[in-house]
Amino acid sequence: MINLPARDVLGNFLTYNGDKYQNMVVLNADLSLSTKSDIFAQKYPHRFFNFGIAEQNMIGASMGFAISNKMPIVCGFSLFTTGRAWEFIRLACHDNLNIKFITTHGGLVGGDGSTHSALEDLSLMACLPNLNVIVPGDNIEIVKVLEYAFRIPGPFYIRLPRGNLNVIHKKDFEFDPNAIDVIKNGNESNDICIIGIGSGSYIASQFALKLEQELHISIRILNQSTIKPINTKNLISLIKNDKNVIVIEEHNTYCGFGSIISRIISEYCPKKIKIIGIENSFGQSGSRNELLEYYGFSYKNLKKKILELLNEK
Repeated sequence: MINLPARDVLGNFLTYNGDKYQNMVVLNADLSLSTKSDIFAQKYPHRFFNFGIAEQNMIGASMGFAISNKMPIVCGFSLFTTGRAWEFIRLACHDNLNIKFITTHGGLVGGDGSTHSALEDLSLMACLPNLNVIVPGDNIEIVKVLEYAFRIPGPFYIRLPRGNLNVIHKKDFEFDPNAIDVIKNGNESNDICIIGIGSGSYIASQFALKLEQELHISIRILNQSTIKPINTKNLISLIKNDKNVIVIEEHNTYCGFGSIISRIISEYCPKKIKIIGIENSFGQSGSRNELLEYYGFSYKNLKKKILELLNEK
């Protein structure tokens, strides 16, 4: 499980829990092979529904299922599900329906091309009342998040990438949306606190030790997978003594996760913040490693951002 692509973890989880959640139905918009919901379809064909390239119809049907005491799992690409059917999703959230929107291909998707990269979806979804928005950091957390979302009534948006997530958690990790997920604790007061979502948390942990040794600084790393709701009290209590903050998000920085964190920090414990993400741009085609380097998810750029913070008066 640990080394599987995130979407395989999703497909396996749905199938493994099919008998446990007898009211679960899975909906797709002609992307079951790509989202791996086809694994569920093979075992439970009478509980799987393919709507073709018609996301609005799919969400409309999911609302009907939810009203009928089913638990619909809506699978699709992050961009298409949120973009094409946002008004329908809004209505589902308005009525606080028990629908789980679980999408793949979030962030930069590499070879699938610029049109398929989802770099705006968190902005669209985080503004909706009643909706829980979660971006897991690795496969271990994906399973725990899915278990949590299936237990809790109400709408969830769970954003997964196209490919693999590197491991940042131990096998005994338990997901708690109110807890602050500390990947590297550092000191009571640190020069830099890095807050990551999704792949951003691993990127931070990958480079932290080298940065500490080279720049003679202390770094704390948080994996803030819960985009909404954020437990503001617990977050501020942990980072209040840290001097600077860097946010790493595989998303547009304008109205993205960094904007949410900046608002919270500016209100409760003002300090300097830098954001590493996509700067007012659409994605493009290329290998994932090339795209991460191009958009600044690199040791060089992280070091640059840290030095800017340390040198600013």
